[in-house]
Amino acid sequence: MSGFLLRWLVAFLLLAATYNPTEYNYIAWAQDNFATSKPLVIGLGVMLALALLIYVVAAVRTLGLLGLFLLVVIMALLGYILVGNGTLQLELNSFNIWGCAVLLSLILGATMSWRSPSKIRAQAKKAQKARSTAKPANA
Repeated sequence: MSGFLLRWLVAFLLLAATYNPTEYNYIAWAQDNFATSKPLVIGLGVMLALALLIYVVAAVRTLGLLGLFLLVVIMALLGYILVGNGTLQLELNSFNIWGCAVLLSLILGATMSWRSPSKIRAQAKKAQKARSTAKPANA
């Protein structure tokens, strides 16, 4: 499996585990079991939040705050166009929820896979420096 597909799949599973239109999600489970299993609900919530935070921090580092803002604006405009054409309805249904989960997971997976040019240049300089300081083998 390629690196992007794996990162996208993990992002999708994290988002779907957090919330989806079925009853099999963390939000519904936490609401039903908070009174009886408070430590487990809080512990799993913290672990899920940390995993999502890793993806969000990677997105911020890759695109920057301005890039994320522009991406949200572009997605909002796309949604506005789809609603204007009648393709999407402005209601909370399972199609819209799954569509948002797929769209967000694609964004998070792409930003986790995206290597910024500055990182690529830094790695190239590091490799060049290692080659130049390496001792030649005496034959």
